[in-house]
Amino acid sequence: MRIPRLVLVLLLVGTPVAAVVATSSIALADPFTYSSVEVGNSAVCAVTTDGTAVCWGSNRDQYLIASSRELNITTPTKVPLPNSDRFVTLDGGANRTWCGLAVSGKVYCWGDHHIGSYFTPTSRTPVAVEFPHAMTITEVHSGYSNGCAINTDAELWCWGDILESGSGQTEPMRTPVKVAIPNGERVIDFDNGGASCAVTDLGNIYCWGHSNGEGQLGIGHTSNFAYAVSVTPLKVLTPAGVQFASVTTGLEHSCALSTTGTGYCWGDNYEGLYGNNSYADSWVPTPMIVPNNEKLTLISTGWYHTCVLTISGKTWCFGRGDFGELGTGTTLGGKTYRTPFVPSGTQFKTLSAALGTTCALDQLDKVWCWGGLNWGTNGNGKLEASLFPAVISPVGTPTVSLGSTTNIDAETATVRGTVNANGYATRMTVEYSTSPTFTSLTSVSVFTVLRDGNYSSITIPTDLNSLAPRSTYYARMTATNTFGSTVSNVISFTTIGTEPTVTDLSISGITGNEANISVSVNPGRLTTASVLEYSTDNMFVTNVTSVALSSTRGPETQTLSTSLSHLRARTTYYARVTSTNRLGSTTSGSESFTTIGDLPRASISSVESSLTSVSASVTVDTGLLSGTVYLEASTNRSFEDSSSSTVSTFVSGGPTRHSLTVTGLTNRTDYFIRAIATNELGSFTTAIQSVRTKGGIPVIGHVTITPSTSTAALTASIDTTGLDTFVTGDVSTNQDMSDATEYFLYSGTNSGEYRATLKNLVPRVTYFLRVTATNDSGVALSAVQRFSAVTPIGVVINDDDESAQSPAVVLTFTTPARTTAIRISNYADFSRARVIPATTHIDWQLLEPKGSPSIRTVWVQFISPEGATTQYSDSIEVLTDEPTPPTTTVPDVTIARNFSASQPVVVATSSAPVRSATVMPRQKQSNIVRIQTKIGTKISTRTVVASRVGKYVIVFPKGITSMNVRFISKSGSVSAWSRIAAPK
Repeated sequence: MRIPRLVLVLLLVGTPVAAVVATSSIALADPFTYSSVEVGNSAVCAVTTDGTAVCWGSNRDQYLIASSRELNITTPTKVPLPNSDRFVTLDGGANRTWCGLAVSGKVYCWGDHHIGSYFTPTSRTPVAVEFPHAMTITEVHSGYSNGCAINTDAELWCWGDILESGSGQTEPMRTPVKVAIPNGERVIDFDNGGASCAVTDLGNIYCWGHSNGEGQLGIGHTSNFAYAVSVTPLKVLTPAGVQFASVTTGLEHSCALSTTGTGYCWGDNYEGLYGNNSYADSWVPTPMIVPNNEKLTLISTGWYHTCVLTISGKTWCFGRGDFGELGTGTTLGGKTYRTPFVPSGTQFKTLSAALGTTCALDQLDKVWCWGGLNWGTNGNGKLEASLFPAVISPVGTPTVSLGSTTNIDAETATVRGTVNANGYATRMTVEYSTSPTFTSLTSVSVFTVLRDGNYSSITIPTDLNSLAPRSTYYARMTATNTFGSTVSNVISFTTIGTEPTVTDLSISGITGNEANISVSVNPGRLTTASVLEYSTDNMFVTNVTSVALSSTRGPETQTLSTSLSHLRARTTYYARVTSTNRLGSTTSGSESFTTIGDLPRASISSVESSLTSVSASVTVDTGLLSGTVYLEASTNRSFEDSSSSTVSTFVSGGPTRHSLTVTGLTNRTDYFIRAIATNELGSFTTAIQSVRTKGGIPVIGHVTITPSTSTAALTASIDTTGLDTFVTGDVSTNQDMSDATEYFLYSGTNSGEYRATLKNLVPRVTYFLRVTATNDSGVALSAVQRFSAVTPIGVVINDDDESAQSPAVVLTFTTPARTTAIRISNYADFSRARVIPATTHIDWQLLEPKGSPSIRTVWVQFISPEGATTQYSDSIEVLTDEPTPPTTTVPDVTIARNFSASQPVVVATSSAPVRSATVMPRQKQSNIVRIQTKIGTKISTRTVVASRVGKYVIVFPKGITSMNVRFISKSGSVSAWSRIAAPK
């Protein structure tokens, strides 16, 4: 709620509104100064001297600052008007509604009550009040439930809640209606903070609306029932001889200032807010008792306290002090006059008091606030209230100034601006021009951005680029925040720079075709382009060649260099350098030089040949000239119908080496070769050499075999002689290499070692190996090599057969190195053991079988000279032959061959073809459960599933050409052996 100020004024009727001109901030602008400040019940608004409105406090539902979602605004924040209009005055009421008078003469309101617009009952942004006809408004206030304004005809117009318009209407009025002031008296001042009261030109006060429960209407009595109101103005009972100049109203009381500077109050004297040294209430105006009977110039009363200004500049406050609203630094209150605690010399020229809060404007037009209910009363960025008066945050358009220019160069300079954001995010630009009036300018955005809450001056350097050398510039900085822009002072500076200088042109490294040029250039602090010119004409008119040198910049002399090529041998040249920048060009003096040169020389070394090419290393003595060299090959010494290599180039200088190759030749052919080197002065041919191209039958080098228990690693060294060669390895159990298995080793033209893995080898079987290499020139065969698979260390019974016909068997030993004795037993604990010298085999008697068949095991220990032992064992199934009954069926073996007559070559990990035979009994039998095969003395047993079909596949091990086979029935009957041969 806004509590209006009352100022002792001359009673001037029809005074027009003062004009406030909206202008840009001046250079070096300080934070805002203010023309007025008003306090509502939960917010404060102030108008700056340039007509900008700023508000802070409770922003519930965004009715104070529409652009912010903060619940409480703690820093003064701009309230914009439509069409960039500006405020003259501003006032706030209790229902979060603010109304103000604009420079344009319009009245604007915003909030959640009495907006003054028929179709807009509430608004978060200012809306123009809709008066019934054109009129000029001089003053406007927003009260608890209505808004009112005076026009230049001294008429008072109000709008708002039911019974509050003062027009006699009993309905709420959304738009203004004229207040019915008795006797046509003219209104010179009014307030509607509590009751609505108006002061007329006759010095009378009329009040209406609101409740008269505490006598606040000043009519000499209270209402007899709650909230009784008057719908038309009632005259306040004025003391004899008193004329009033202004009025202010609070929650349930009113105060007024007489034309003689005496204050009067009536209604509720809550905690002595009358200022009459009493707590007694009065229903008629009662004079204040001011210390020293000093006259007053202003009275502002809030809900529960009152503050006054005296004619000598003193400030007094009295009434409730619970929230520090009296400004003494304490919560003391009551009827005692108390002075707000402010620095010496500070005087206030206007005051505004409201609920628990007081704000004032000092003689320097700064706003002070104190007290409050922790909604950001003090306007200094803090939510908490203060018991002491404090100046609000110094917000405003930015403060900006430019200092001296630094780092001045030919095309660049740095300007340094000092900027105070004055509370709000600020962006800066620097404008510069060669005109002091900035008629043609360049604008540069400053990278630095000052953020909200910044109140300190910050120095910000800005680099200016692309300036003209030796020119005077004028610069200024503009800083902009939400309140507007400030333009700094103008500074000037002059860039520097000179034309380039060119010195010390020299020539070195002269050959027949090349020369090195060096020159010193000072760019005069500017970007400088330099060009070298050289010619055989000393006047540089004809045959001129230009070469661009490196660009330079800066104050220092720099050395530029370049290398010339493609010069003519034994020729005089002239050279000069021209350097150019924005200020002009400079050309050096001319320097001459003469190139040299001789015929080239060449020699051939490191001659090599392949099937279809010849290569040679050619060393060329260039004769200090550039040139070419190539290699030539022919089948005759006259080099008719010759072939040549690619031409290789060389440059002047020391000897150069070239690797040259003549391709497309015929293999196994004799050729003559020579090299020809040529430069500008002539050609040189080397001595003729002869060479033969390659090609022939492949050569098989060493062949090594490294066997293991079931595989062997084959390595063969192959020289392909440069031809596409196919290499295989053949493995057989026959020395004549019949029935061999082939393994793939290599296919291609590269010579080298090639490998293959021989698989499915059987221990104790002798194998034979031969390598075959084939190309277009013929076939090469290696010598046949013999090898065997490695036998593992241990013991085997009957050459590792799976079964034996009797317990009399042969033990075969594969012993570790340095074995001196062998210990043998039929028992795992080596009881009844026998010890023999180291040997490879021995006849041995196993334990007698118990039934047929029986598994029998032999245990052995290999003993070293130191007595160390390693233990091994082997088991065998011992079968006992039983008499064959006459009815026993002897199988007739039928062989089904499924082998291929020609085995494929083995590549990668593919297995060799398998030889097998399918056997079956002569008659169909369903009781066969085991099949035994016998190779030599080794018997192997395989368990099968009994079947009426009775067909069984027998696979021949590698290298085995025949074996015996027999069947064992479920009852243990054994057929006679039948011999079958491997398919061929």
